[in-house]
Amino acid sequence: MASIAVAGKGGSGKTTIAGTLARMVARRGHEVWAIDADSNPNLALTLGIAAEHAESLTPIPRSILEESPDSSGTRRVHLSMSPHDVAARYGRRGPDGVTLLLMGRVDHAGAG
Repeated sequence: MASIAVAGKGGSGKTTIAGTLARMVARRGHEVWAIDADSNPNLALTLGIAAEHAESLTPIPRSILEESPDSSGTRRVHLSMSPHDVAARYGRRGPDGVTLLLMGRVDHAGAG
Protein backbone atom coordinates (compact mmCIF):
# COMPACT_ATOMS: atom_id res chain seq x y z
CA MET A 1 0.00 0.00 0.00
CA ALA A 2 1.33 3.45 -0.91
CA SER A 3 0.34 6.82 0.51
CA ILE A 4 0.48 10.24 -1.10
CA ALA A 5 -0.16 13.53 0.73
CA VAL A 6 -0.72 16.85 -1.03
CA ALA A 7 0.13 19.97 0.98
CA GLY A 8 0.77 23.64 0.25
CA LYS A 9 -0.49 27.15 0.84
CA GLY A 10 -4.11 28.12 0.34
CA GLY A 11 -5.23 28.58 -3.24
CA SER A 12 -2.33 26.63 -4.73
CA GLY A 13 -4.48 23.92 -6.34
CA LYS A 14 -4.01 21.14 -3.76
CA THR A 15 -7.58 19.88 -4.04
CA THR A 16 -7.52 19.85 -7.83
CA ILE A 17 -4.20 18.02 -7.96
CA ALA A 18 -5.17 15.52 -5.23
CA GLY A 19 -8.53 14.73 -6.86
CA THR A 20 -7.11 14.40 -10.35
CA LEU A 21 -4.25 12.19 -9.14
CA ALA A 22 -6.65 9.99 -7.14
CA ARG A 23 -8.95 9.52 -10.16
CA MET A 24 -6.06 8.69 -12.49
CA VAL A 25 -4.65 6.07 -10.11
CA ALA A 26 -8.12 4.53 -9.59
CA ARG A 27 -8.70 4.36 -13.34
CA ARG A 28 -5.58 2.19 -13.55
CA GLY A 29 -7.28 -0.38 -11.32
CA HIS A 30 -5.82 0.54 -7.94
CA GLU A 31 -7.87 0.90 -4.77
CA VAL A 32 -7.79 4.57 -3.79
CA TRP A 33 -9.01 6.26 -0.64
CA ALA A 34 -8.97 10.05 -0.70
CA ILE A 35 -9.11 11.68 2.72
CA ASP A 36 -10.31 15.29 2.86
CA ALA A 37 -8.89 16.92 5.98
CA ASP A 38 -9.54 20.51 4.87
CA SER A 39 -11.62 22.73 7.17
CA ASN A 40 -13.62 23.63 4.05
CA PRO A 41 -13.87 20.22 2.32
CA ASN A 42 -14.31 20.36 -1.47
CA LEU A 43 -12.50 17.22 -2.62
CA ALA A 44 -15.81 15.48 -3.34
CA LEU A 45 -16.56 17.79 -6.25
CA THR A 46 -13.13 17.16 -7.77
CA LEU A 47 -13.77 13.42 -7.45
CA GLY A 48 -17.10 13.71 -9.28
CA ILE A 49 -19.27 13.16 -6.20
CA ALA A 50 -22.46 15.22 -6.29
CA ALA A 51 -22.76 18.03 -3.73
CA GLU A 52 -25.81 16.48 -2.03
CA HIS A 53 -23.91 13.22 -1.51
CA ALA A 54 -20.86 15.09 -0.20
CA GLU A 55 -22.98 17.03 2.28
CA SER A 56 -24.47 13.82 3.67
CA LEU A 57 -21.06 12.22 4.21
CA THR A 58 -20.44 11.41 7.88
CA PRO A 59 -16.99 12.50 9.08
CA ILE A 60 -14.82 9.77 10.59
CA PRO A 61 -15.46 9.92 14.36
CA ARG A 62 -12.76 9.81 17.02
CA SER A 63 -14.52 6.75 18.43
CA ILE A 64 -12.76 4.57 15.83
CA LEU A 65 -9.62 5.00 17.95
CA GLU A 66 -8.98 3.03 21.12
CA GLU A 67 -6.21 3.40 23.66
CA SER A 68 -4.76 0.44 25.50
CA PRO A 69 -1.50 -0.36 27.26
CA ASP A 70 1.00 -2.69 25.62
CA SER A 71 2.97 -5.33 27.56
CA SER A 72 5.34 -2.66 28.94
CA GLY A 73 2.49 -0.43 30.10
CA THR A 74 2.94 2.15 27.34
CA ARG A 75 -0.40 3.45 26.07
CA ARG A 76 -0.97 2.69 22.39
CA VAL A 77 -3.65 4.00 20.06
CA HIS A 78 -5.16 1.64 17.49
CA LEU A 79 -8.24 1.39 15.28
CA SER A 80 -11.32 -0.21 16.79
CA MET A 81 -12.26 -1.58 13.35
CA SER A 82 -10.32 -2.52 10.23
CA PRO A 83 -9.38 0.24 7.77
CA HIS A 84 -11.63 -1.42 5.17
CA ASP A 85 -14.55 -1.31 7.61
CA VAL A 86 -13.86 2.40 8.21
CA ALA A 87 -13.93 3.04 4.45
CA ALA A 88 -17.09 0.99 3.98
CA ARG A 89 -18.93 2.67 6.85
CA TYR A 90 -17.83 6.29 6.42
CA GLY A 91 -16.71 6.49 2.80
CA ARG A 92 -18.49 7.51 -0.38
CA ARG A 93 -17.40 5.94 -3.67
CA GLY A 94 -17.02 8.26 -6.66
CA PRO A 95 -17.59 7.47 -10.34
CA ASP A 96 -13.95 6.49 -10.96
CA GLY A 97 -13.85 4.18 -7.94
CA VAL A 98 -12.16 6.55 -5.50
CA THR A 99 -13.53 6.25 -1.95
CA LEU A 100 -13.77 9.64 -0.24
CA LEU A 101 -13.39 9.89 3.53
CA LEU A 102 -13.98 13.08 5.49
CA MET A 103 -11.86 13.83 8.55
CA GLY A 104 -14.20 16.48 9.92
CA ARG A 105 -16.46 19.35 9.12
CA VAL A 106 -16.37 22.86 10.58
CA ASP A 107 -19.73 24.46 11.31
CA HIS A 108 -19.43 28.01 10.03
CA ALA A 109 -21.29 30.85 11.71
CA GLY A 110 -24.25 32.31 9.88
CA ALA A 111 -24.28 35.73 8.25
CA GLY A 112 -25.31 38.80 10.23
